[in-house]
Amino acid sequence: MNAKINIVTTQYEKKRVLDTIRQQADANIYYKNEDLYVVYKEVEMDKPTTTTIKISDNKVSIKKFGEVNSTMNFEKGVVNESKYRTPQGLFIIETKTRDLKIDKKAENCIKLNIDYDINIMDLFNGRNKIDILLEIKE
Repeated sequence: MNAKINIVTTQYEKKRVLDTIRQQADANIYYKNEDLYVVYKEVEMDKPTTTTIKISDNKVSIKKFGEVNSTMNFEKGVVNESKYRTPQGLFIIETKTRDLKIDKKAENCIKLNIDYDINIMDLFNGRNKIDILLEIKE
């Protein structure tokens, strides 16, 4: 199935907004077992990247393949450590999911809200919020 994905990521450091990134892309979605997979292309560091979002009942995973490679897992109250591979080197990222909302109530529409603390090898400590709206086309 086809879908349109809208993503707004807001990055905070000590209660002030550092950056807000807005993305919009066409996506393909499919179901495997009980999970929904959303696959779309984007540009990271001026190179094409394929992003896959796996939506489970109480967990979301975001995987990136391309110039940047990473897997980030989000589950409320859980601390996860992941590797973020870039041309500049490998970074270890620790995330703690403060809140995760998965809303599948509306027909042909899924909303995700991910609120998490992030620590990148003590180079950056902050908080990110990701709001995703997935509009499924039939």
